[in-house]
Amino acid sequence: MAGQSAVEDIRETLRREIVERMEVGDLLPNERELAERFGVARNTVRETMIHLEAFGLIEKTRRGARVRQPDFDPIFSVFAQHFDHSGKTLGDVLNFRRIVETGAAPLAVQGATPETLTRMAEANERMVRSLTVSASAASDYDFHMAMIEATGNTVLIRMYRVLSVPLKFYLEVGKSRSLETEESNAQHMRIIEALKVRDAAELTAALNAHFDHSGAVLASASARLAAQAAPAS
Repeated sequence: MAGQSAVEDIRETLRREIVERMEVGDLLPNERELAERFGVARNTVRETMIHLEAFGLIEKTRRGARVRQPDFDPIFSVFAQHFDHSGKTLGDVLNFRRIVETGAAPLAVQGATPETLTRMAEANERMVRSLTVSASAASDYDFHMAMIEATGNTVLIRMYRVLSVPLKFYLEVGKSRSLETEESNAQHMRIIEALKVRDAAELTAALNAHFDHSGAVLASASARLAAQAAPAS
């Protein structure tokens, strides 16, 4: 093996071994041993280790490279950088949230605690009282983030945290009019009540109603922006 293909092949082999055979804290063989095993130069192994470290699979120590606690943030951060602010992307973000949050409803009703409900209620109140669109969107994000954290799903929680920037930008679209924010507030209260009584079906229905409203707001906002961008006849 040689060149970039060698790095990719070794990386995939080691990635699979780390996931399937090794535990957090285990040391990997040193560069010389890996170079001999794969029949490549040590520079190739060194580049491979850089990739594994970037993916959050290993960390460098004085004793050598060792398996680290899984960290998905670097992968999701790269993904988040490719969002644009087009109407289609905003619609895709809305549909993404609908799929994820309604799918997470059964876990959320199981994991929601009194603290979860308090956090959501406080975020909902802050959303209405916020003096700026940005602050209102941040509180809206906090509301949904609290529900996601109630699921206890580590990957889902990390994904929502890393995607906070595009998610908050989308949420700002629906905060340009007070009536829309007040409607969102009422829908949030319905979501909280469904969580309180641990009714997954009602929570799913409440979320779908919320996203239906958000879709209508998004369509209206997109139409306004298109009209403003259109050249005067």
